[in-house]
Amino acid sequence: MSPSTPPRQQADEFDPRRRFVRVTGVSSRGFVEFEFSIGSPELCVELVLPPTAFEEFCAAQAAERLDDLACDPRR
Repeated sequence: MSPSTPPRQQADEFDPRRRFVRVTGVSSRGFVEFEFSIGSPELCVELVLPPTAFEEFCAAQAAERLDDLACDPRR
């Protein structure tokens, strides 16, 4: 690497600006069960929200979806 070439950011490098959401299920009462991560998807917390609150949460966090479900987690 030459001195003028900036180092490439690693794909697994921690970036606190990135937010991730992975839907893990929908409860029998319709609540969205999901994992939320900041900076790296490997470290997460498990959360549960009603569908509308979940969508608002994802929008407010500008979260990247990591699951295969479409925007409607009830599918």
